[in-house]
Amino acid sequence: MDQERMARTEAAFREVNEAIAETAARFDAEETDFICECADPQCAHRVTAELDEYEDVRAEATHFLLAPGHHEPKVERVVERTEEFDVVEKVVPLMRRIVRRLNPRAAGA
Repeated sequence: MDQERMARTEAAFREVNEAIAETAARFDAEETDFICECADPQCAHRVTAELDEYEDVRAEATHFLLAPGHHEPKVERVVERTEEFDVVEKVVPLMRRIVRRLNPRAAGA
């Protein structure tokens, strides 16, 4: 899979998780199940995270929430591991630019 497609897939999963987080917050939940934000468009894994943990991931546009072991070492590095999930950072410049541009929290997005 090419890097642009990978970045777009991950950004799409991130958008779904934004809606999940918003809904969970409306119901005053402290944690919820998110979808894995890996590059595999067929991935159906879920990861449980506290909303505060999710907010920490979203603080950086190049960070994504993945099921353990779902990262692609050629394009991202694990920056945090928990029992429930991994947080990865995109390291390839093209992917970093794409995911920043597609960040739903970016100014003007």
